[in-house]
Amino acid sequence: MKIGIIGPSLSGKTILFQLLTGVSSRIGSKGSVLQGAARVPDDRIEELVKIFKPKKTTYATVECADFPSLGSGCELTGETASRLKACDALAVVVRAHADQSVPWPKSPVAPDVAFSDFLHEMILSDLCQVETILARNKDKKRTADEERVLKRCHELLEETKPIFAGSWGADDEPVLKNYAFLSSRPVLVAINLDEEQLQSLAYEGRASLQALSEENGYPLVEFCGSLEVEINQMNRQEQAVFLAEYGLTQSGIARFASAAYRLLDLISFFTVGEDEVRAWTIASGTSAKKAAGKIHSDIERGFIRAEVINYVDFLALGGSLKIAREQGKLRLEGKEYLVKDGDIINFRFNV
Repeated sequence: MKIGIIGPSLSGKTILFQLLTGVSSRIGSKGSVLQGAARVPDDRIEELVKIFKPKKTTYATVECADFPSLGSGCELTGETASRLKACDALAVVVRAHADQSVPWPKSPVAPDVAFSDFLHEMILSDLCQVETILARNKDKKRTADEERVLKRCHELLEETKPIFAGSWGADDEPVLKNYAFLSSRPVLVAINLDEEQLQSLAYEGRASLQALSEENGYPLVEFCGSLEVEINQMNRQEQAVFLAEYGLTQSGIARFASAAYRLLDLISFFTVGEDEVRAWTIASGTSAKKAAGKIHSDIERGFIRAEVINYVDFLALGGSLKIAREQGKLRLEGKEYLVKDGDIINFRFNV
């Protein structure tokens, strides 16, 4: 599961990517897509580490891809649209700050206008694709479901709405996935502010940007790129004090990573012990047997049972697996059990 980071030139998207992943240089030819993994902050991991004092700690990660900057009008070429379709979700970074040391490529563009431009580019790209498909009247391979979904997509796009904003059933998802429309993907809107804007949460276009995001079901994250660079150089105590001055408990990078994780509909389960406390990333709705395969294919193949207790219940019992077993709170679940976010699991298997 991957989130593609895209935005106009000098929007702050590459700084965001670098701080998220630690990847600091573009490798390859001009126009290449840079890949990296962003650690997802999780207070539950911190608590589990205090309890088990493991030799190793591993956080969940989300895969990120930094795409080349768009023009000031957010124009999408066919090649860029095609490459973005390799991502499961998109993060669109737009700029609200007016830092004179970072000149605009052309005239200043308000963040709501920049995001609206990108949204229209996505819609136009998909509209051209849908119309081309529907124009193939002699194509007898389409099912009735495909025809219905395609026509509904066309209606939405003609109303200048992204496909993601439509109401879709489980039977529609395979059709949408097959055609890979760009605007069918969830989108995270990230606004790069200056320090004053971050404190006041007042900037040009904020109300209309929020309305546009809510209308289409897109979450929104506000951050200050210049401050994030400073925060990244501090230790944890210094970060906490610094963020408190802005009325924040988490950095923008942490909030972005968490929002991206949720956007991809990902959850975490934990394995714990003296050797390692680890968060494992799975899609929401994953069965226990499939979750076991994230650790090792042998565990999935030889799956017998999963010993499960949720993190909240575990803490309520004083953070003791021994007490959980004695009180019957450590449940035995079968292969069809759907793993919940925050489950602490020990897999029993035999190969």
